[in-house]
This record gives sequence, C-alpha cells and structure tokens, in this order.
Amino acid sequence: MNIVIVGAGTVGTSICTQLIKENHDITVVDERQSVLSELTDEFDVASVCGNGADISVLRHAGAEDADLLIAVTSSDEINILCCAASKKLGTAHTIARVRNPEYSGLMSLMQNEMNLSLTINPELSVAKEIYRMLKFPSAAKIDTFAKGRVEVVQFTIAKDSPLCQKTLNEIRSKLSIHFLVCGVLRAGKVHIPSGHFTVEAGDTLCVTGPDREITKFFKALDMYKHPVKNVIIAGAGTITYYLQSLMRDGKIQSTVIEQDREKCDELATQYTCSVICNDFTKQSVLLENGLDKTDAFIALSEEDEENAIVSMYAKSLCKKDARIITMIKTPSYAELFQNLGLDGIISPKTSTTNNILRYARAMSGAHGSKIRSLHKLMDSKMEALEFVIKGEIEGLTGVSLKDLKLCPGVLVACIIHNDKIIIPSGSDMIQNGDTVIIVSSTEKITDIGDILK
Repeated sequence: MNIVIVGAGTVGTSICTQLIKENHDITVVDERQSVLSELTDEFDVASVCGNGADISVLRHAGAEDADLLIAVTSSDEINILCCAASKKLGTAHTIARVRNPEYSGLMSLMQNEMNLSLTINPELSVAKEIYRMLKFPSAAKIDTFAKGRVEVVQFTIAKDSPLCQKTLNEIRSKLSIHFLVCGVLRAGKVHIPSGHFTVEAGDTLCVTGPDREITKFFKALDMYKHPVKNVIIAGAGTITYYLQSLMRDGKIQSTVIEQDREKCDELATQYTCSVICNDFTKQSVLLENGLDKTDAFIALSEEDEENAIVSMYAKSLCKKDARIITMIKTPSYAELFQNLGLDGIISPKTSTTNNILRYARAMSGAHGSKIRSLHKLMDSKMEALEFVIKGEIEGLTGVSLKDLKLCPGVLVACIIHNDKIIIPSGSDMIQNGDTVIIVSSTEKITDIGDILK
C-alpha cells in the first residue's frame, strides 16, 4: 500500500519501522528537515518537508493516491485537519492520533464529521492496559480478545516454580484447567512450543485461555494475587487523568504524588483521590505516603530514567506481592529495564503502533476474514491476532487442526464457536462464523489465509 505518515517523532518513526517491514511504500512528512534526513538515511522511505495540514504539502506527498494517511504530530488539531484535508484530496483511509482528554467524548462525532477512518488515543489505551494489570496482578502483561472473554497473559518462571523442568504435556496432564502455552521467550528467542517443550527457570511463558481458567491456572501454581485495592501513582499527566476514571469505577483507592501545583489542583477538583504536591523521587515522600503498605506503585512521569529509578526503589521497599508498573516511552530502553527486574513496563508508543498496524493489516486482507485485534507479545517478537471467519475458506474451514498445513511459527491458540470458548486439540476445526486467535512468530499475517503454507 501507499502510506503517508505525517509526523516524524518517536511514534511516527516507530510506525514507519513496522510498516516498512511489511513492504509498504512510505512517505513521511515533517517540518524538520534534519529529522527527515536521519529517517531517509536509515530507511528506504520518501520524505516531504512541510506542514501536514497544508494542501500543497499533502499533494506533494501523494495524498491524492494514498491508501492510508497516518497523522501523529504532537498537535491533535493538526492531526485532525491533516486527515480531513487528505480525505478531501482522495486518500482512501485516514488515522489521527488525538490525545487531549477534552476530546475523548467527541471521538465518534469527529470520525463521522471529519471523515476520519480511525482515531487513536494512546494515553487512554495505556490507562486501560494499566487497569487490567491492577485487576489481574499475577501476570506481567495481559491482553484480551473476544471482547474480554479470552486472555493472553505473560509471566516469568521463578527458580522455585513447580513448572521448572516439566514438559508442557506433563503440566497440562496435572492441571485440570483449559489453557494453552502458546509461546515461550528464552534467552531473547521466542519459541512456539510443542507439548514436549521443557520449561526452565527464567523462561517467559505466554498462556491463553478463558478468563476464569487463567485465574484457576495461577491459583493452582500458587501465583495468584488478589486485585489491587490501593495504589500510589508518581506523576499526574494525561494517563493518570484517564486512569483515575477507571479506578473510580473499579473502587481502587489511589494517592497521586506530583510536583506541579497546577496539575495537582486540576486532578483534585475532578477526582476523590489523594493528591500530594511534592517530589516523588524523594524516598521520605514515598515512605510518608505508604509505599511499604501499598498494593501497587505506578511510575508515570515524562522521564524514562526517572520512572525506572523510582520503580526500582519502590520494588525494594514495597510488599513482596506489590505490583510495580513503569512507563517507558523509549522502546530501546524497555529490554534494558526488564533485565533490571522491572517486568511491568508499559508504553504509549507501543500501543499506538499496534493499533495502526492492526488497521493497516486489516486493509490488506483478502478473504474478508480480516484482523479484529492485534497484540505484540514477548518483546514484540510474537503476535497474537484475532479473526472472524466469514465464509468457507479452502484448506482451512472444516479441516481438523492436525491436518492443517500451517506455516512454520504459527499456532491456532483459541477458537470461539457458537459462543463457546475452545482451547483446541488436533481434532477441532475452524468453521464459518468462528472467532479464531492465531499466535505467530512471523510478521506476515494480514489475512486468516496467510497461516496456511
């Protein structure tokens, strides 16, 4: 596809990197020639220097013939104007990043009136991800499919885990629970495991199943943690604003520590949380506000290094089972901080990139069974994709899974048939109307038919 990306910041660059891997023709628009030069030196992309809301700039970038335009500048208003203008020029689909909480209630109206195909709010997406982690703190990462009925969770195997040195077949035979280990990350390499795969300490497992069965799974392993009841949040930015609304509905009490008086006053007037105007990097401030007693600590400042340092300090003083969640905006830092023991890392950029990638993949689908959800797993080395099967597909529907000719690195992780969740065995089959969750270690799946050789 011909894709125009307006905004060459870290998010735009991240999106560009992913879409290039999928062989799309990319043109990047930005007002900073130095940034564009760096991008074109590293990637095989075209560039146009100028304001993305300028009609002449959009024409120069090829918006009239573009299949998709993605506006991810730092300005919501420019993103919206850029998409509206591009649509008028003839761009088939447009996506705008819109971050301001004041616009959140107008999303559907803007999409219709401004001809936006999709609006993305990365801060709201991250707030929802954090909330899921608070409600299910046993997992390092949790993603949901099938409207929340199926979960894909990640966790790391401790040295004293009962799973150590057990094959997956042995684990499943001992636990009368419906689950599937669909991926293992070991020494930086991801495996789509067979039943003979032996689990070792330090492995990160990716497990899928119905939400109730996943809870049973963690309880059986004595790894279950009750949902969080109280939390300390370092930083009062946009994500904190969205998170407060979710926690209020979930009856989670919170204390927010923030130095900026204006942010404190704004948060305190809208929510019943405790707001402390102080420096959360001071150990005394954290201890005075109950760090050693809290169920969870969340670092949401604008500085990655600050978040990492304060999270590591919190990890050393919080209760043993307390949940530590850290926002890291720079993708290259994520693995570094994970190696330092911070496993609850979240990123607005990752959320934005995944949403856009899902939409682009869905546009490329051929059979009509297009991607409904897409999540990057295992440090983005693996993907989980959700499809709804529409019609009969030769070689796929009506064929037992054991007889499917699947591509290497592909696994059918779950089937929802007639509203029943199935953790599949070799005798199960995919049928018209089913919802199917596919796990893959490749990045080439745009349509359900791509899982076949």
